Amino acid sequence: MRFLTISTVLASLAALAAAKSGGDYRPIVFYHGMGDSAHSKGMVELMQSINDIAPEVFIHSVSLAESESDDQRAGFFGNVNNQLEIVCRQLKDIKELQSGFNAVGFSQGGQFLRAYAQRCNDPPIHNLVTVGSQHGGVTDIPGCVNADASCRLMRSIARNGVYSGYVRDHIIQAQYYKDPRNLQTYLERNIFLPDINNELDTKNVTYIKHLTSLNALVMFMFSDDITVKPKETAWFGFQDEDGEVIDLIDQDLYKEDWLGLKKMDHEGRLIFDVLEGEHMRFSLEDFTDRITLPFLLEMEDDEKRHRGPLSSELKDQEEEDLAFQMDQEQFIL
Repeated sequence: MRFLTISTVLASLAALAAAKSGGDYRPIVFYHGMGDSAHSKGMVELMQSINDIAPEVFIHSVSLAESESDDQRAGFFGNVNNQLEIVCRQLKDIKELQSGFNAVGFSQGGQFLRAYAQRCNDPPIHNLVTVGSQHGGVTDIPGCVNADASCRLMRSIARNGVYSGYVRDHIIQAQYYKDPRNLQTYLERNIFLPDINNELDTKNVTYIKHLTSLNALVMFMFSDDITVKPKETAWFGFQDEDGEVIDLIDQDLYKEDWLGLKKMDHEGRLIFDVLEGEHMRFSLEDFTDRITLPFLLEMEDDEKRHRGPLSSELKDQEEEDLAFQMDQEQFIL
């Protein structure tokens, strides 16, 4: 991750925090993304930015290994289902989390936290924020940054066939790969995403019950994301065999409400937002203003944020409203 120096005046944020006592804050859980680790420099900087505002807030960062290097490697190699069992036990054993918590997942950590919510949710998540995550799967194995050796090895192995026995069971990114040209094979052979998105014939009602218990599911997409394809997967978007992105609202996943997302949407508990820039390239200011304050510390009203799937009709209406507003401003000038 790359972060800019925070320009927000911490004293003023602390003044906002003073309005809440320590007992009013929910604890917070982080889940890092591919190529990162639980206590990397970037993750520690983000956690510290929260404690600079509210020092008393308990923060836990999910780790799958003792060492930072092994934790990073676990983001490339392993079985997500087995890893989630570890996460479920890890969070259940932390006494500070027992009454529930807010959570933020970065990149693939976002869909893994959603999987935690659906499969375990004990202790329960209140607000779940996902940042550039792959909820709808990917049509290409994510690219590597800074010539990371583990990432290059992962991509090399994945080329042997993402649905082959060894790859599907040992390469993390293959477990949320969704081939639009072989959807039946995807449903039969992928060991993670079809289940967690309730795409299989038998629907898991526990997944629906747990996911709809969230106060809010907040999904950020990066405007210039080329690492994750398609970038709209951050909003459950999926790319068909012709390269066209199918928005959530146009999928059976939403229409037939396989996960309860339609219900949450109608109740105003789905939030879609955009962070400007490339994958996982955001400023500390954006993290504080758009994620920490409204959703992790719950210090700002989030009712003003856009809620509901971005259907083409809604986007057209937003553009018309913006154009009308600009015309009015020009007329006034």
